[in-house]
Amino acid sequence: MKSFLAQRWFLLALVASVTCALVAPSLVAPITRPLPPHIVVAAALFIMAWTMPRGHLRDELARPWAAGWAMVVSYGVLPSVAWLAGGLSPALDLRVGLLLAASVPCTLASCVLWTRMAGGNEATALVAVLGCTFASWLVTPIWLAATTGSDVQLDPLRMMIDLALTLLVPVLMGQLVRLWAPARQLANERKTLLSAIAQLFVLAIVLKTAAQVGIRLEGGVAAVGIANLALSGTLAMATHIAALFIGYYSAATLGFDRPRCIAIAFSGSQKTLPVSVYLFESYYESAHPLAIIPLLFFHVGQLLFDSLVAHQWRDDSKPGEPHDIMSKMQEP
Repeated sequence: MKSFLAQRWFLLALVASVTCALVAPSLVAPITRPLPPHIVVAAALFIMAWTMPRGHLRDELARPWAAGWAMVVSYGVLPSVAWLAGGLSPALDLRVGLLLAASVPCTLASCVLWTRMAGGNEATALVAVLGCTFASWLVTPIWLAATTGSDVQLDPLRMMIDLALTLLVPVLMGQLVRLWAPARQLANERKTLLSAIAQLFVLAIVLKTAAQVGIRLEGGVAAVGIANLALSGTLAMATHIAALFIGYYSAATLGFDRPRCIAIAFSGSQKTLPVSVYLFESYYESAHPLAIIPLLFFHVGQLLFDSLVAHQWRDDSKPGEPHDIMSKMQEP
């Protein structure tokens, strides 16, 4: 039981917190409303960068082709799929939310954790996450301006500066802190604890988002419709799953080994919720208040689905092709 809880505490807390926030948003919202997303994002990134050994990245940085392909999937394939899938939703807010979820950088903690769980190459995932983070200040505003700019007054330059301050500075500071030997030793000795704290920051944003979604659903279900909400959740999951398997199969076709294929699959398809929420509150909330709903669908869905996939890939003795996993999950 202890081993089960140690491995799955985050998912259990995720399900419990999202359920609580959706059922009783008026109780949760006053607690989470004061949380500033940009501060929470910066804190989580600083901790993850502080606990990230540079030595583990040297070999991968010398041959960054796998991480580079993950970035192509993350910033090319996934937003394109979201743009096509969003066209199937008649609700503008839900289309905008899906595009917003797909255009932000890869999530850090869960991407590396899920890659590790599945037996993938963690260094590839780390380099891909860093690449997505450092490129986000440029790529994310371009995607959003191209796909949603006609509906929202965007300032791409301001968004670039905001993302640079929120994403790049904490990562650089975290790596600089590692140059101080006592800080580096503390990070190495308490890596598990610090990683759990970073995950708690992510969980706090999930809780905040779920509470906001719960409040909007109380007054917005009639306007959007149950069918559109169900369609939004389906499109969000389909977009993520498509990118996951496109990443895996394309990487295998290009000749990458299986651990790198796994890393590309996760880092190319997972997206960060805190940055999505930050951009939503900064640029989209007034014009598209229900756009936050696909953000929650996408993020919670990717964590739950990828947990199943990671455990299946790890346990598969064949060694696990994605279509085998999908067929196994459909068995009674």
